[in-house]
Amino acid sequence: MENYLIFATYIVFYCLIHSLLADPFILKDIYDKWWYRAFYVFQSVILLFPMVFFYFKLPDTPFFTPASPVKEILLVVFISALLFGLYSAKSYDNMSFFGIKQIKKHLGSGVEHFEVHKELTSHGALRYVRHPYYFTGIVLLWSRPLFVKDLILNVVFSLYFILGSINEERKLKIIFDEQYKKYAENVPMLLPKFVNPMYWLKSKNGKN
Repeated sequence: MENYLIFATYIVFYCLIHSLLADPFILKDIYDKWWYRAFYVFQSVILLFPMVFFYFKLPDTPFFTPASPVKEILLVVFISALLFGLYSAKSYDNMSFFGIKQIKKHLGSGVEHFEVHKELTSHGALRYVRHPYYFTGIVLLWSRPLFVKDLILNVVFSLYFILGSINEERKLKIIFDEQYKKYAENVPMLLPKFVNPMYWLKSKNGKN
């Protein structure tokens, strides 16, 4: 039981650090430095190693072992979510996301500060959901057989994804103001249009 508590505590610690270091309103002066994004990605990866270590030290105690046809259905859901996540990558500037563009620009022209958010993007996966990576992450977590340690991991990370999306909303509304509010009126936050019954009802009522 103590090992599970340590595992859960570390996941919470990881999510907290990840959120704090991703907030431009907390970090202010260093957030848009040319080196910061690469540092952020690097520390995110490094801090995953203790989590992986704790995970594999815990016993493989089954919590949810689906039988056919649920097992096959979950596999289809898992693969579909994975493909959607890959499709979502096309909606983002991945060179900036990993800090590569910032480093190149600094080395090429000596630029010290790099403004990432220049215009609101609403193409690709962002036409269907405002936070496609968070949606993908939640589906991937829950569409598979689970050990008890997976349940802990899934609950904490799912809460992190939900709270993370709310925090992202706060930042994006400050940056893009009315433009983002208008976008948010037409695109769901976490559940994509194609699986969102509330969006279907809204669209149906709009046509009547």
